[in-house]
Amino acid sequence: MKDLIVNYAKGQLELLKRIIERSKGVSLLVDGEDLSYQKEISRALPEYVEKFPGKASDIMEIDPKGENIGIDEIRSIKDFLNYSPELYLRKYVIVHDCDKMTQQAANAFLKTLEEPPEYAVIILNTKRWHYLLPTIRSRVFRVSVRVPRNFLDSLKEKLGEIWEEVSFLERDFQIALEAYKLEKSGVLKLLENTRHLETDKLLKKILLEGLEGYVACLELLRRFVEVETKTFFEIFDKLTNAVTGKDMFLLIQKLVRIVLYRNDWEDSSAQRDISFLDSILRTRVANLNSRITLMNILIIHRERKRGVNSWS
Repeated sequence: MKDLIVNYAKGQLELLKRIIERSKGVSLLVDGEDLSYQKEISRALPEYVEKFPGKASDIMEIDPKGENIGIDEIRSIKDFLNYSPELYLRKYVIVHDCDKMTQQAANAFLKTLEEPPEYAVIILNTKRWHYLLPTIRSRVFRVSVRVPRNFLDSLKEKLGEIWEEVSFLERDFQIALEAYKLEKSGVLKLLENTRHLETDKLLKKILLEGLEGYVACLELLRRFVEVETKTFFEIFDKLTNAVTGKDMFLLIQKLVRIVLYRNDWEDSSAQRDISFLDSILRTRVANLNSRITLMNILIIHRERKRGVNSWS
């Protein structure tokens, strides 16, 4: 998969490589609209710069997966950078979703970001540059990246007429890579199999990572739009009984991204709904009433798809 990334993102990797090679200790911030693309670029970068696969002792990756990055993670980064690299010329620290740092963690990270060891490359990822503390923004070299247009064009050509059904792929590079490898026949088979799943079996699929989980979420949202009101609430009860806690928090975030992408937002109430949905993506798990939030998301999606007759 790294070869595929290098093939399409060579120009962006070369830019980052030049910055690293001209620096003695550097803190980079890779931002853009697609966080999954930033992750893949960052993961491919150490091997691209150093010319061969690295060891775990030379690469550290912090991925909060929806939770916060706290002071313990910053301490582990500092401990990791206390020792020089074993195999590479440099040690790489990759921090995904760096806007998830608590203020305490961000403050503890400032000195390391400003004065990393000469052999250190710190790579932060975010799609919310303006949410970062000014003290963080002032200590990093910012590079914005975008999914290469030629990759998306190639993927659309591969998938043909089913592209419209899975067009959310252009917002998630990791899932798009899966579809690229599966090709049209594989994606079509996945869509058909998911469409015919019983609700109980579908609910077991929605928490899966990658393309299969997203397709299951897409099908779940379709059912919430098309079923009668009574069935809507029956499926809702099954869903909230089957998925709880952190899993529900992650599912809600996944559904919000799909709802934001797959609806028309040009009417007078659009800004209100967009603001609500966007606020969910910034909410910490502890502050979320999952059941009420999920219901509001599903109501917004159903009413936008069905219009004035949403519940009749």
